[in-house]
Amino acid sequence: MTGIIKISFALLFTFGFDFVKGFGFIPQPSGLSQTAIRSLARKRYGIGISTDNNSRPPMEGKVAVITGAAGGIGGEISKVLHSLGATIVALDCNNNGLEELQNYLDSQVVEGRSKDKEVGDGNSRVWTIAVGQEDLTAVAATADEIKKRYGKIDILLNNAGLTYKQDGSVELGAPYMKAKNGMDLSFTVNYLSHFLLTEKLLDNLSNASPKGRVVHLTSSFHWKVDGSELCPLSDESIIAYESDPSRQGPKHVERAYANTKLAQIWHSRSMRKKSGKDCSSVLACPTWAATGIAGDDGRSFLETFAFPVSHFGPGVTSSINAILRTDEELKEGDALDDGKCFVANSRIIEVLAPFLKFDLIKNPQLGRRDTVVDIFAIVLLLGQRFTHSKFLMQETSPESNEEVKWDAFYDWSRKSVEEYL
Repeated sequence: MTGIIKISFALLFTFGFDFVKGFGFIPQPSGLSQTAIRSLARKRYGIGISTDNNSRPPMEGKVAVITGAAGGIGGEISKVLHSLGATIVALDCNNNGLEELQNYLDSQVVEGRSKDKEVGDGNSRVWTIAVGQEDLTAVAATADEIKKRYGKIDILLNNAGLTYKQDGSVELGAPYMKAKNGMDLSFTVNYLSHFLLTEKLLDNLSNASPKGRVVHLTSSFHWKVDGSELCPLSDESIIAYESDPSRQGPKHVERAYANTKLAQIWHSRSMRKKSGKDCSSVLACPTWAATGIAGDDGRSFLETFAFPVSHFGPGVTSSINAILRTDEELKEGDALDDGKCFVANSRIIEVLAPFLKFDLIKNPQLGRRDTVVDIFAIVLLLGQRFTHSKFLMQETSPESNEEVKWDAFYDWSRKSVEEYL
């Protein structure tokens, strides 16, 4: 992703700084209104629909577990769900960010109720847990703590993530490229830690009414890869998970983020069938959103060009829909469980995606896919604000819908985290 940002900067000089930067001054579309969000929550949870209980918070008594909650999309979703009356379990490695989130949420008025403290840490509806997703032992211990406190969990938002710099400064095999267990950092943080957390909480999600829901934050960038580096080899290893440069793919850094996003899609599609648990799974794609995922170098760039996430911004529209839409609405759009779509927020993907299905582009032997997807990512960045939609479901890549590969990947993932279960 940082590589795309650098290419975008190159456009400033190729086409003129004022022309390209001018996109940043075109008004952003609005996200869902607070009234619309409350209406969705009332419809999903059946609370506050009739006039006699209209003032009751629609997510009162509901529990939402959110990773990467100290900022960005995770932080904003924490605020949105808390404003609806939910209890927030906020996970992040950023202690200062968690403290700021706790202080902010505890100071808020929820639907006319001053501070509205009830379930949670003490009498607050916010419980912050400092945990690094790169440490599977810590993630497992955190899941055990959550399970003990809450018999029912209504929402699990798998949001935390990172991307490698693509400016040539990354040293393959370096300690900072490895998770606590010595394997690839990006794959562990973005995918495997979330698989582990989900597996640990499935029983609690199944106990919820209506049934709990897992929402995975994926990306249209998954079109960059074909899944070959996620398929278990004869020695039961997976190329995308390797940290040894001699065992990694030829474009490990460039494809790492995309591989983890496809991994999340495969997990979501296989979860209900393979786990046998009665909870649903939904994918959300925020497109380009103004978060800190690209680090300090990319933060100001994303704040200028990408969808804003704060104050119910368009960058969280797809996440809110994935969380609050009813099963019937998502199933109708083929975005529930093993459906072929994810919840999106920009129609420009529908224009670009058909070109990526041509064998001339997607054939890995020809080596064109990486370049084409990078170019399309820039087009998406510049065009998404003109094609924003407040509720949209879009088909994902052909490789994301290969059931045999989902199943094999789920089995591999389960075996990889077995010692932590």
